Parts: sequence; structure tokens; C-alpha cells
Amino acid sequence: MTVLTASQRGDMVEALLPEAAGLVVDVHEGSADDIKTRLRGLTRHELEAVTVVLAALADPDRSLKDALSWVDFDEHGQQATPPLVLVRSVRDAAPVVKPKGRGIDAAAVQRALSPGPAVDLNRDERRLAIEVGIRRGMTYDDVAQRLGMDRESVKRAWERAKDRARAEGRRLPLVAVGGIREAS
Repeated sequence: MTVLTASQRGDMVEALLPEAAGLVVDVHEGSADDIKTRLRGLTRHELEAVTVVLAALADPDRSLKDALSWVDFDEHGQQATPPLVLVRSVRDAAPVVKPKGRGIDAAAVQRALSPGPAVDLNRDERRLAIEVGIRRGMTYDDVAQRLGMDRESVKRAWERAKDRARAEGRRLPLVAVGGIREAS
């Protein structure tokens, strides 16, 4: 399997953004044939990348009701009856995908935060790596660099980790982040 560099992934996203935008327009305004034609013109890898680009266009904290507010028809193209009130966010509706037979590899998390070659982490491992890195006193920039992420993504993930901890009645310890004491 060939692993793309961050620059190559960025180039792919830029190249496929018009296809993702076209798919959005086809879904909103086109026909099923328009959608099929567009999707059939993409390779499997391009389809995977377009899926990621489309996900990047969505706000996971937006309510499902707002995200789907433009849909006023059912699967048969008929006027839709008012749907059940959807108050959950897109994030809340997302199922937790458990890696098949992999779980969390704590050693991989430690290797990812240490100097050396990049380590491929699943979503749960990445979340743990962010928490561990920040708790160790690494800056957002340091964690981002080690995990191949941007600073703001790491910062948002840390804020979400603190929110989850509060919701579970736990407190995350105060840690130094870029010289500033972060409160949990």
C-alpha cells in the first residue's frame, strides 16, 4: 500500500474539490442519472477521497435537522411529510466505528508521539495520542506535527476530550500548552 505524503493528500483534495462540489450540486439539483454518471467517472481511490472532502465540508456540530433542512422530498421524489424533529447533531448521529480486531495499540500511540518515523493510528488511537501528548506538556503544534495534523484540529480534539471528561464527571489535569496553563 502506498502512503501519500501530506502534500500529495493536499494536492488530491484540491484536484477533487470540483468533483465533490459537482456531487453536492447533483444531489441537490440533479437527477439520479447525474449522480451515477459523476460517481462512475471516479476511481475507487478518488471516490474515497471525494468522500473525505465531502465530510470536510460538513459541520459535525450542526444539528441533523439543520443539515437536512433543504430536503423537502422523500425517496420517491414526492413532497415529504414533516420528519421527526431531529435535535441531535451530525456528530451525535455518527456511529462509533470499532476497528476490526485492532482496538487501541498503546505502544503505537507512544511511538507516534516520540521522535522517529510516522505511525499510522486509528481514530481512537489518535484521540488518545492527543490527550497523552497534551497531558505530557507537548504544545498543540508539537502534537500536530507528530500526528500529521494541523494545530487547530489538535486544539479542537483536546477541547472535545475535556468536554467528554466533564460529561463523565472526570477532570483532566492542568497542563502547560505553549506556556499557557489550560484549565480543564
